[in-house]
Amino acid sequence: MEDKFGYHEDPINGDGIIRARTIKGHLRSWEIPKTLRALEVLKKEWGSLEYPGVYILIDATGKKIYIGEAKDIHNRIKNHMTSPEDKIKGWKRAVIINDGRSATQSDFNDSVIRKSLELYLISLFKTNRYTVVAQGEPQKHNPQQKSVFQGLKEEFDYFLMKKNLITKLLGKLGQEEIHRDELKKYLEKKGYRIDKWHAKEPIINGKLSFIRPGSPKPKNNPKHWQITFRDVFKDSLEKGDGYLLVPRDGILFIPLKEIQKVVTDPSRYKQNTIDVYINFKEDKIELTYLDEMIDVAQFRMIK
Repeated sequence: MEDKFGYHEDPINGDGIIRARTIKGHLRSWEIPKTLRALEVLKKEWGSLEYPGVYILIDATGKKIYIGEAKDIHNRIKNHMTSPEDKIKGWKRAVIINDGRSATQSDFNDSVIRKSLELYLISLFKTNRYTVVAQGEPQKHNPQQKSVFQGLKEEFDYFLMKKNLITKLLGKLGQEEIHRDELKKYLEKKGYRIDKWHAKEPIINGKLSFIRPGSPKPKNNPKHWQITFRDVFKDSLEKGDGYLLVPRDGILFIPLKEIQKVVTDPSRYKQNTIDVYINFKEDKIELTYLDEMIDVAQFRMIK
């Protein structure tokens, strides 16, 4: 991907603006402080034409953000400065991203493309553990829009990683991580009793449960998701008491007693860690440890 896009970032200038771009790609960005002066410098650079794009408002902590889109990005950011919404009124800097072209030429002039990118970025930043105070909406694509969106999505992944805004990418289609707030709502909707909610170890129906989305193995090709048992998680597996909750591909809620079926040698529990792998296939879901495998498709909540 490095050779495909390339990346260049200018040092911060006297107005607090950081410009960046992909060298062989299409994306251009302006990271600006929450000052009208910086915004007007940007407006002077763009001239009187409208420039469409997407933007990210970031608060002082760096972990609470708002993601939006607009046909006239200058006016939208100005509104956020002069009449900020309560949910993100404390924002301190904005990252504006487009293809450096005015509305008459830009791919971002298509609202379906902008809104699709907005929704994608919301999921992407949630996966990277940001608090995102924005909601997008799914879009229907024609073939051309689908092609443009897919190309931009790949470039956005690269661009945002180079800007050090994200470190993780979404899983392949159908295996994206379901975020904690959405997971809790779904469990409650399905009638599960949430005795204690925790981002990693909630108590559900009176049992300690372990939320583990897994890590893609091999890297960047998540055919298998690695889940590591250690400490209390490993102790619970040895006792067969509790559940593994995997927030991907229909949500797996697997009793630890079932996972014991692939870790049958008692001496394995003396190790520091136990790594199991989950492989989502069309007709089954394989959970493996060394040479042992079981099908855990029956524990998928959403069919």
